Amino acid sequence: CLVVAAAKAAGAAHVTVTDLLPAALEYARAAGADTLVRADDPDDAGWPVEVDTAVEASGVAAGLDTCLRLVRRGGVVVQLGMLPPGQSPFAGNLLVSREIELRGAFRFDGEFDDALRLLAAEPAFDALVSAVVPVRDAASAFELAADRSRSCKVLLDFGAAPTAV
Repeated sequence: CLVVAAAKAAGAAHVTVTDLLPAALEYARAAGADTLVRADDPDDAGWPVEVDTAVEASGVAAGLDTCLRLVRRGGVVVQLGMLPPGQSPFAGNLLVSREIELRGAFRFDGEFDDALRLLAAEPAFDALVSAVVPVRDAASAFELAADRSRSCKVLLDFGAAPTAV
């Protein structure tokens, strides 16, 4: 969802999001997605014919393969999702035959300030916060955050600094 928000803020004319979970698609709508597509429905009318740039954020090899098949000739695919260790099958022949540029992007580097400005500037992004949990309940917060059917972004509340006694 934050990729959607960043793409829109950067001037993307149209953003299509695919996912397997209806709840995740609704969060993508709240983030500004123009078209939502069920990733497990090849007959969904929302599938684009081709795109200029595709961002694979799930960390699943099938997602990377889909991006390579949908990006236009000479387009860019950004691998943001962390694929599992070891070999991941994908249609590498398309990189050559369609002259696709494949970029890796390791998130959480130097973009925090920009991300915070973007989030603060758009109140609609509050809809992406599923829960705010006290830090003392961090284990349950991580459990909730891991369940994509129940959450999008789960925040830890560190509260006020403890006072000395």
